[in-house]
Amino acid sequence: MLKKVLLIGALLSLNLMALDIGDSVPTNTIKILKMKKNRVYIVDFFASWCHSCEKELPLLVKLQDKIDKSKVELIGIDVDENIAEGKKFQKKLGLNFRVINDSKSKIIGVFDPIGMPSVYLVKNGKIVGTIIGAKPHIDTHLLKILKVLK
Repeated sequence: MLKKVLLIGALLSLNLMALDIGDSVPTNTIKILKMKKNRVYIVDFFASWCHSCEKELPLLVKLQDKIDKSKVELIGIDVDENIAEGKKFQKKLGLNFRVINDSKSKIIGVFDPIGMPSVYLVKNGKIVGTIIGAKPHIDTHLLKILKVLK
């Protein structure tokens, strides 16, 4: 009985380590993502098996054409375990932004979002916004947020 209680407690506490607004992204993750100071990064976690991701990613493709790339960068993090499957999915959707294939969960393991898709806004190494789960018109929503973050 005690083992079950400890196991349940450990499982419930796993998500307490997730990055949230105001948290700093670890330095080694900033290096992996090649983040620079004074830029806003839209970090989008997705996978080929995520139906909401498949609906949302074309909106991020549209967003990529509207953002000021000198101030904002969109980075996709494909968490598919099978990289070939992930790349096929990326090609099918015509992704026009930088994508990192995170098949070993090194990046998603740091952010530890509670759902998919998940978007994190990062500026100067800090989480300044999150959108967890599907968001209708995410492109328009993110453009409004970016105006505030300048």
